[in-house]
Amino acid sequence: METIQIRPVVSRMELERAYDIWGTVFAAGRSFFQERLDYDDAYAMDTTWIALVDGEIAAAIQIFPYRMRYGSVQLKVGGIGSVATSPEYRKRGLAQRILRCQSEYMEDNGYDASLLFTGIHSFYEQVGWVRSVNNIWNAKASELKLCAFETSGSVRTYEDADLTRVMDIYEEMNSGLTGSMIRTKAYWQGQSQWKAVKPEHFLVAEGSGTGTGSGNIMAYMRYKIRKDGQQLQIAECCYESGQEKAALSLLQGALDAQPDVQSVQAALPAGHALLECFRGHGTSGTTASAMWKSFDIVRLLTKLAPELTRRVRQSSAADGIVFPVALLIGVGEQEAVLRIREEEVEVVKASAAVSYHLAVHFSEAEWITLLLKGCDALEKPPSQGHDYLRILFPETPYIFWSTDNF
Repeated sequence: METIQIRPVVSRMELERAYDIWGTVFAAGRSFFQERLDYDDAYAMDTTWIALVDGEIAAAIQIFPYRMRYGSVQLKVGGIGSVATSPEYRKRGLAQRILRCQSEYMEDNGYDASLLFTGIHSFYEQVGWVRSVNNIWNAKASELKLCAFETSGSVRTYEDADLTRVMDIYEEMNSGLTGSMIRTKAYWQGQSQWKAVKPEHFLVAEGSGTGTGSGNIMAYMRYKIRKDGQQLQIAECCYESGQEKAALSLLQGALDAQPDVQSVQAALPAGHALLECFRGHGTSGTTASAMWKSFDIVRLLTKLAPELTRRVRQSSAADGIVFPVALLIGVGEQEAVLRIREEEVEVVKASAAVSYHLAVHFSEAEWITLLLKGCDALEKPPSQGHDYLRILFPETPYIFWSTDNF
């Protein structure tokens, strides 16, 4: 009978074997995965998990830890990627066994949630991840080229000296969004090393912006070319407040640089400057490639309490809203009570000794939607506590830039 062991790698030799597996299973090749981790200054071996069968490394999965923006607070998220099993060891359930162990590891180590991207939803649903539907825009390149762009600024490729200014623009634009990654300078530099996008696909727009950076950069865009050169995918586009036209300059610059592309695709947060262009010349669809899994909801809500308090203080209470109120939130078998007052939101673990006025229970998928998109994004409004939930979880612009995909 074979012996199976699930654990993180403990040596460079084991990590090299994981690289071998990823290089064999995925078309991107071994160097792609090695560069991604070797150039990540935050990499730690306890994030690379393997399955050993009779002492032989047979499968490997990587956790990519990151910090996610959520209003005024940060959440700790474990990105899941590089899920692979050597062909000769398949049909043993090794990957799902690793994912279960990684889930326990993340919960024990203070992670609030986990995110992955896939097209095989049922595989991950079996181990607790749920689908999250996001909007995506598509347009014919020929239609966008004919668009009468009202542009601003000149466009050129990014240079290393631009990093500080680009980082400032990223921070300014993403401060009001939910879901985007909080990036360190070292992470930005690592992305250049592991080529999150090709260097020639990183554009900046210069002009008369108010910033004090390299060449007075007002905006930047990173894009990828997909489908054998037929599709331009906008992976990230950020701009300085008041410089929305610079984003149009970047789109025009990307199209000029890629005359052979037939279509353009973009996932953009609500309010983005490029949305008007896509609304006029493209179509909106949805994608469910993102899957989420949350962990301890009491710990998560406790971390969110300062942001929830801020939202309550800034809200204009509707008729019938009464404070204080105690609202029980249930997700699966987990329950937490939010004690909501006009000046503070307190979170306590639900128990027989803790009283509450209203109760609402969510499926895991509904909970993720509530957190990331807000109460109004739920397909079915809750029967109780709806007005309070709209204050605590208002409609929120969400984005995860695909330059950060794992």
